[in-house]
Amino acid sequence: MIVQGIESRRPSFPFRAASWVVAGLCAATLTHCSFFTSRDGAYTGYYLPLTVHLRSDPSIAGAQLTYQDACGQAQSFPIAAPLQELLKRKTGRVFEKVLTGETGSLSGSNGSVDTVLGLAQVDLAIPRKANRRYPVTVTLGLDFAYKTLDGAVLYSKKIQSIGRGEVEVTEGSCDVKGLNAIAYEAMDLVTDGMAVQLGTSSKIHEAAQARKADRSQDVSWPSSATVPVSLPVDQPATVIFRAIVRHENRDQVLRSGEAVAIEVEVKNEGPGTARAIDLLVTATPTSIERIPSVVAVGDLQPGEVKHLTLDGKISRATGVLQEELTLMLRAGSPSVQLPSAKKFLVVMKPGSAAEAGTQPVDIDQLLKRPSLLKQPKAIGIAVGVGQFRESAIPSVKYAARDAEAMATYLKSIGGIPPERVRTLVDSHALKHDLAEVLEEWLPQHVDSTTVVYISVTGRGVVQPTTGAVSIMPFDGTATSGARLYSLRRLQESLAKLPIQRAVVMLDLSLEPVLGTEATGAKAPLWEQEGSGKVEIMWMIGNRSVQEAHNYDKGRHGLFTYQLLKGLGGEADLDMNGTILAGELCVHTKGQVLKMAREQYGNKQEPLCLPGPGQGALVRLQPVARFK
Repeated sequence: MIVQGIESRRPSFPFRAASWVVAGLCAATLTHCSFFTSRDGAYTGYYLPLTVHLRSDPSIAGAQLTYQDACGQAQSFPIAAPLQELLKRKTGRVFEKVLTGETGSLSGSNGSVDTVLGLAQVDLAIPRKANRRYPVTVTLGLDFAYKTLDGAVLYSKKIQSIGRGEVEVTEGSCDVKGLNAIAYEAMDLVTDGMAVQLGTSSKIHEAAQARKADRSQDVSWPSSATVPVSLPVDQPATVIFRAIVRHENRDQVLRSGEAVAIEVEVKNEGPGTARAIDLLVTATPTSIERIPSVVAVGDLQPGEVKHLTLDGKISRATGVLQEELTLMLRAGSPSVQLPSAKKFLVVMKPGSAAEAGTQPVDIDQLLKRPSLLKQPKAIGIAVGVGQFRESAIPSVKYAARDAEAMATYLKSIGGIPPERVRTLVDSHALKHDLAEVLEEWLPQHVDSTTVVYISVTGRGVVQPTTGAVSIMPFDGTATSGARLYSLRRLQESLAKLPIQRAVVMLDLSLEPVLGTEATGAKAPLWEQEGSGKVEIMWMIGNRSVQEAHNYDKGRHGLFTYQLLKGLGGEADLDMNGTILAGELCVHTKGQVLKMAREQYGNKQEPLCLPGPGQGALVRLQPVARFK
């Protein structure tokens, strides 16, 4: 199917032929009621030049969820602390500075963000106690408003988000297990929604521009009598765009689980430069997963054309639905004339039983037998960068899907509390984001008993003279080391922490620095010196300068696919019910070597550091337990 939204008052212009790319898929079992899956700030930070006071209604401080347990007794648990922490974190990605406190004074700020908890509901029915899992949804509503110092409301909104999943009940207990994870996801999603609404409000942007102008007037300039000053004036810019929605079956109907791509072409037809152009994507709930709500287009010079391809997956549909997808542009300058929004009406249907039978085995479906491993002090960080700000950088097909699947496994199989797992994906994995999570957030949540798990999927750059390897974030470039995040920096950050040990899993396609592809370049350097008192296990999916393989049937990178299969039970080499870090790496290495040789006819060699027999206790770290 090709569904087009064309602005009739503008002439069309040639649209490039785009090859189909199977979408990166969302691995989590929960969906977002406001259309887009988001994990821990999965939106681009806006950082508007405003200082705001975050004020919470008593309903936030006393927030709790009530439900009936397996014995029919009323139960409740508080959600105030994680909700308040998420509100502060997400608001901090919209505004330059966030003040908190109980006082009602707005001194030192430009305004306030007032929040009130709306609907807080758990939909769970347990007809009888049995060893089984039951579906549950957690619905959270949030009312919020941005107010100026004089009390004027610039923006207000009421939103809701839904977390969906399953809880576990055993025959001999009244306890309901797993509800807290679903509640946290709902909180994460509704605070993401608030941040996107605030960050895209035109009136708040106008206030930020006014504040920025005020700051510029505070700068002391030399007298114009002695130093003539000529201030450039931006010429107007006129931006138009065209969009096409494509999907696999091309039969005019979108079906559950089907891959979909939105292709967008943006052009500047004006004489001036169009600055800071963003594409905003919104839709009716539960339509498409893995499509970001804000995509940076960047600056457009006069006559310049840019192309974007957004890959996603159709969410599960229980019946025939008609959905509306809306695309619109925004600009960082008032001199840019923007087109009207484009809207697409699409029909969704559940996949047929025959279609379901032809789907490959999905390792993202969590095991029915849960892992017995509990790691309440552990930390999980999953990073997946498959798209890059510079369109010339090749994409990594399943990087985002890999990261979200790994985050889900760390919580379910690894037994890490959901609030201690962070996920950074694509445009939400800027170099600044990596530094914030690894060097600011992580040190605040560890102690001497903490085990840190870090997974990174995407693209890496190798320095030809030293072999040093760096991770390429969303805003990275192969020509500038300043826009990369080096493994040496990662290792040094971990070495400074008072933690017990760390396990780092890297699934990277490696390339040399641009322009240094000549022979004689040094091989990638993986063994980091100065590991200090922290034992680090490095599970490296691709030790050489080459593209890492994708496993299309499993819809993951080959190395990550085998890691997840291993965590699911296949890496239990001694059949004792416990999977150790060493076992996981040895199993994954063997499977990747075998599949690369048999299915792709070439070599992809993983690496385990420290290797077997080197006496490292980190190799004995349990990563899953089933007995």
